[in-house]
Amino acid sequence: MLMKFNGTLISLKDIVNKLDRPCRWVHKGAYEIAIFEDEVSNLKLNWWPSTGEIRLVGDPEVRDDAVKMLTQLLAEASSRE
Repeated sequence: MLMKFNGTLISLKDIVNKLDRPCRWVHKGAYEIAIFEDEVSNLKLNWWPSTGEIRLVGDPEVRDDAVKMLTQLLAEASSRE
């Protein structure tokens, strides 16, 4: 599922924090990565600011739940704009 976010990195970090999963952010040239440190999965969020595209990669069992939660959080954030 394609997710998009066209806001700022700070705003995205605020949204991702609502997932209640510890993570650290890494800048990788054209994109940003949130590496989740939950000791259960290898879940990562990749975000390309230039296009707004977000991809969650990692263990499908954990990823699918995170996708659902993040999709809802992004929808709530965009409805407040």
